[in-house]
Amino acid sequence: MKSTLMITALATLFSLPLQAAEPAPLSQGEVRKVDITAQKITLRHGPIASVGMPPMTMVFEVGEPKLLEGVSGGEKVSFQVEQRGSRYVVTELNVLK
Repeated sequence: MKSTLMITALATLFSLPLQAAEPAPLSQGEVRKVDITAQKITLRHGPIASVGMPPMTMVFEVGEPKLLEGVSGGEKVSFQVEQRGSRYVVTELNVLK
């Protein structure tokens, strides 16, 4: 009886639809340097909620080179970062007007 109840409970649990987690809010920062060849960007930024990082200046890899198109030092940006192993990768980058 116990095993039947356990199997039923587990089957019910695993059949529930998965809900996507809400994405972390975009972080704010200032571009210090853009290195298109290396596909990297240096940002002076506030806290980054998506990876639990405090404010600092740091070099990030960029997930897609097209994110760096038209971006230059001194511009204010909003951005999203993912941690991939020991690497921090910018996956979204928007120049603020």
